[in-house]
Amino acid sequence: MITYKIPYKSDYNFDELRKEYSSIVRYAYSRFLDGMNEKDIRMMFKLNFNGLKLSNSWIQQCGIREAKQIFKRFKNNKVIFGGKFNYIQRLKGKITQEEYRRNRLLPLNIQGEMLQYGNRMFDLDIPNQKIIFKLNRKEHIEINLPKIRKNWKNKLLQLQNRSEFKEQSFQIKIDSDFIYISFEDKNKKIYLKNNRYLGIDLNPSNIGISIIENNNILYTKEYSFKNIINEILNSKISSDSKKSKHLQNKLNHELIQISKNIESLLKYWKVKYIFVEDLKFKQKDSGLGKTFNRITKNLWKRNKFIDNLSKRIAFFGGIIFSINPAYSSFIGNIQHEYSDPINASIEIARRGYEIIIQKNKKFYPDLNNVKDQWKEYLTEDIKSWKEFFLKIKNLGLKYRVSLDTSSRVFSLFHKKSKIVYFVY
Repeated sequence: MITYKIPYKSDYNFDELRKEYSSIVRYAYSRFLDGMNEKDIRMMFKLNFNGLKLSNSWIQQCGIREAKQIFKRFKNNKVIFGGKFNYIQRLKGKITQEEYRRNRLLPLNIQGEMLQYGNRMFDLDIPNQKIIFKLNRKEHIEINLPKIRKNWKNKLLQLQNRSEFKEQSFQIKIDSDFIYISFEDKNKKIYLKNNRYLGIDLNPSNIGISIIENNNILYTKEYSFKNIINEILNSKISSDSKKSKHLQNKLNHELIQISKNIESLLKYWKVKYIFVEDLKFKQKDSGLGKTFNRITKNLWKRNKFIDNLSKRIAFFGGIIFSINPAYSSFIGNIQHEYSDPINASIEIARRGYEIIIQKNKKFYPDLNNVKDQWKEYLTEDIKSWKEFFLKIKNLGLKYRVSLDTSSRVFSLFHKKSKIVYFVY
């Protein structure tokens, strides 16, 4: 655990809340000395401490836990809250009773919870140099921070992102002058490889990825969420129904899990550059039917997926780029033997690395680099990939590679998941 201590400014005076919190800790500590357990002390607070004006049940719980930690640390040894020095100063008359009481105030100490976005009472807003204290549902208090040093700002930004993903918690302590942010430092340095890159092909019902180094394909994977898409389409229920909302939430959750899985692969393979299709759709009728429009406009969560993945990539220093995907599916399938989305991802990865990183402007690969079964169609009159595509299309030939028995099928993370993935 590491702690970042920083001064703050706020229009809200925390002293009254700290008085209540200090009383909670001292009372709970005395009950632990009496031999009571934590459960009984919580019940006692529930029955006898309704007069607390500011402290909610979670603040009380945090106070009880802090008292328990103090009890475990000192056992039956006498604890002087506020410190022995403060106590002696008061006995000698060197400080007033008011000063003595103020010095006895404990910092408000709110423990973190991963499933409550890191901390249920504090939200981080590091880009705007703020922390939001949620005293209750209606009263949210801004805590303004001074300029944060670059190294700490990066750590706190990553903490904010992880807490928003419900993947990390943080503890907040606050007194009259400083706020203390404590959290586990998970930022292990990963040395990424400059010649290793990943391509992503996005589709309404599947995602293909490929990891490449020096034109050598190291790893491929296809994620398929056709099962959940089909269940939504075939359910024939209102979009406002409980089941419909459940399925939509399930789809969102599964896409986040895919993003998380890709993050793990990027770390394992030490991938520095990530290339994804630059998909810009106009909201208009595609002419392909209501079902197609519903899939592409309502069920395809491409922006949510990319936003989530972009934040995860920032955790370890990866860089994501968008690349024009023109004819990427056709070129990928004509050149490679994997499934359609994986073949397209290979071309997207090659194209992005060639153009953006190496800056050699090689948007299309060599035209003669095709699989054997397509060479007879590559006649001398074909001068470009576009012409080749139009010829194959006019001949009515199918170029997309479908899944075959050479792939292994797995369920993503859990048997209840509606996502499966294929590995070659």
